[in-house]
Amino acid sequence: MSEKPDIVYTIVDEAPELASGSFLPIIQAFTGVAGVEVGTMDISLAGRIISQFPDRLKPDQQQPDDLSLLGEMVLKPDAN
Repeated sequence: MSEKPDIVYTIVDEAPELASGSFLPIIQAFTGVAGVEVGTMDISLAGRIISQFPDRLKPDQQQPDDLSLLGEMVLKPDAN
């Protein structure tokens, strides 16, 4: 993901991900024409667990705590 996407699309668990994951390319196709960037953040249970143990993972396996980052993001006035 780049520095700051225009839209943040969340990655979720299991059944919701089936619908959500198939819809993301459609959103990206429409927004790309308009110059709007869509980034993703992983708020799945697996993603949240992995983010809590960076000391046990190789650098390429580590990931940020996206749920906490989203919590901080929504407090900013430019969040919608």
